[in-house]
Amino acid sequence: MSVFQRRCFVLAIGLGLLYLALLPFKPYPLGWLLKPLPMLLFALLVWRAFPGAPGRWLALGYGAAAAGDFFLDFGDRDGLFIQALLAFLVNQIAFAIAFVSLGRGRSWSWPRVAPVLVYGLAVGAWLLPAAGMLQVPVAIYLGCLLLMALLATRLEAKPGPLWLGAMLFVVADSLIGVNKFVQPFPHAVLVIVCCYFSGQALIAWGLLRLRAAARSASKLTASWRLARISG
Repeated sequence: MSVFQRRCFVLAIGLGLLYLALLPFKPYPLGWLLKPLPMLLFALLVWRAFPGAPGRWLALGYGAAAAGDFFLDFGDRDGLFIQALLAFLVNQIAFAIAFVSLGRGRSWSWPRVAPVLVYGLAVGAWLLPAAGMLQVPVAIYLGCLLLMALLATRLEAKPGPLWLGAMLFVVADSLIGVNKFVQPFPHAVLVIVCCYFSGQALIAWGLLRLRAAARSASKLTASWRLARISG
């Protein structure tokens, strides 16, 4: 990472940890403003790191995540739930489109795909019957979430922060469904937000690592070609 990237990333992590530390004191003035800030910083980082369409789609994904965070907190986690669901749906779709572009030419790995598929299908079978009138939108959302995570599995040569972040993202969103539709559980908000923020941060870190590796490989290839021409 560059100095600017490191500083922005550390600031985003710090703001996320501050939000977690202040959870016991909610509601507090402008609390709904704090949670989206890390996602906006991640949007800036990926937009600057990736040229062209992938960077724009990734930035849109993180921007939509920030909107979803705002809707959940401003609506006290239930009042604007549908709006939050739609915002996070945009998040999943935008990430999926970017991952398709970034993953071209990369192979699938069953050991990385299997946990995503097994967990996603099991959660879907558990949640959907309990979703009632929201069964169709929840099914669409889970499908997009699963697709995004599956596409993330092929971006790294071996399991790394991107893969782990996508899995944590799936876990976080599935726990929202469990808490809302199946059975509320103790400390749900803290558990969900920890998984969600960790997932988003790991995805951002993995993307920045991916871009740095691509740049290094490009420079190495250019140096090799120059050496051949000079020789």
